[in-house]
Amino acid sequence: MDGILQKAMILKATCLMEAVIKDPELGEKAWKEQFLEKAKGNILIKRVMKEYVTNDVAYALGIIHDIAIEAAKKIAAGRELIQMIPVTQPLVRFYKAKSGVAWRINEGPPIQTPEHFETVDVSVLHENGYDALFSQSYMEDIPFNVVERAIQDSAQLLEEQLTSDIVGLYENISATNLAGKAEISAGTADKLTWTDLVSAWTTLKKTGYHADVVMVHPDQIADLWTDDKFINSFYFGNLIDVQKGVLGKTYLGFRIVETNLCTPTKAHLIDTSKAAACLIRRDTLIQPYMERLCEGIISTIRYGLGTIREDAVARIVNA
Repeated sequence: MDGILQKAMILKATCLMEAVIKDPELGEKAWKEQFLEKAKGNILIKRVMKEYVTNDVAYALGIIHDIAIEAAKKIAAGRELIQMIPVTQPLVRFYKAKSGVAWRINEGPPIQTPEHFETVDVSVLHENGYDALFSQSYMEDIPFNVVERAIQDSAQLLEEQLTSDIVGLYENISATNLAGKAEISAGTADKLTWTDLVSAWTTLKKTGYHADVVMVHPDQIADLWTDDKFINSFYFGNLIDVQKGVLGKTYLGFRIVETNLCTPTKAHLIDTSKAAACLIRRDTLIQPYMERLCEGIISTIRYGLGTIREDAVARIVNA
């Protein structure tokens, strides 16, 4: 084995191992007992070891983890819509500064100075999983690319659920809590235009925020590509990732992110640094798994979602 390939093997194995060992709820003991020991007789792990010509169980686990993560990254549109924060605790308290009133130095502060902040708690409440399991005979007969596809699907389904939850977080914000304290009706029924986006961008700016992303449905992208004003405002650069749904940026400073998981008649402009947070307690993790007479892997993720400043979101409707 040449040096470059050997280094790649070590890196893949190390990434998963470090993620497990650093997790307060797993650790080194879990890595040995729940990963390495369970992987030794696992038919899926054996197949990976055979295909990659290795006797290293840790490396085989690393390969599977790498296949899953790379697949998830390709559809990770939800992560473009929200502030992602890795955490080690099940709850995070966010402090929101409130507008105060300046006082004259020669008069001194008021006798009772109110707090200049309020708090919002976000809890880690979501834990999702999906498995890729096979019988012995099935594993013996199928091509390896089918096995890889099943591993990719398990991670992508988790990422799709994360995106769906993030979309739901924004779509469930009450209209009276949005920027401008109301929804913005599209200028033309059932059509999203550049003028609508500018109107929502202005509403958000007047509220004191700066939109850095707009969440739209693929149907609305079709509308925008027929709008010369939108096309002339748009530039790609190195910001585009069509497969993920990130279509670049406008000169007003917001990126376009499309997902078919949002409502086709609504569009949301978001200041992601202020609007909400996604707490990642355990990012996508792959481990050996057995259920009845089938063996394989299970992909899991654990996270929490919460709005922080709901008026850092503007919503266009009837678009």
